[in-house]
Amino acid sequence: MKILWDKPIDVSLLIHEDMLFWPNDPKFQREWVAKISEGKNANLSKITLGSHTGTHIDTPYHFLDHGKTLENIDISRFYGFAKVFEIKNPNKILLQDIETLPIEEGDIILFKTKNSLLLKENIFHDDYVGLSLEAARYLADKNVKTIGIDYLSIGPRGDEGREVHRILLGKEIGIIEGLNLLEIKEGRYFMMALPLKIKGGEGSPVRAILFPIEE
Repeated sequence: MKILWDKPIDVSLLIHEDMLFWPNDPKFQREWVAKISEGKNANLSKITLGSHTGTHIDTPYHFLDHGKTLENIDISRFYGFAKVFEIKNPNKILLQDIETLPIEEGDIILFKTKNSLLLKENIFHDDYVGLSLEAARYLADKNVKTIGIDYLSIGPRGDEGREVHRILLGKEIGIIEGLNLLEIKEGRYFMMALPLKIKGGEGSPVRAILFPIEE
């Protein structure tokens, strides 16, 4: 087995003013503090964005009031060998969709769904594909390391999605949301998706990279 370090695949979303946002989340804004074209010595900007902008991770504190925050989480959950699975179910990731997959304890699991096409649009879709409660419980019982998905939430919108988060985060399973997996094939990769180290942070944008593996 050989990791192809010279062939990185960027699976993060581009951050810009017109990108897709979760409804009511803070939008990305940039203000130029200094510009060379205006006689300054350097270009310098100030940015404002929500902590769950684009491709990002959730910490336990996002849904659990006594959960760990960014400076205290296990950073190793966000790098390592990952398995990408394509789920064809157009509505939800159900237990029967994943129980026969080769998912083992300690795995990083990335789900590619119809969401990968939805991410190309700057319109929020309520009918994105998320993990069902039963699937979340199954993965939590498997003690996987991290779960990633190709939309802005790991769970469906509403109460079920919030409970999916609590199930996973209650076991400190890593969550990566907003992955751009449209051009990614099923298989094994080496992944890096490191968050910022923000005191008290409940989430952080990441630059998610996959490296192909030559078996």
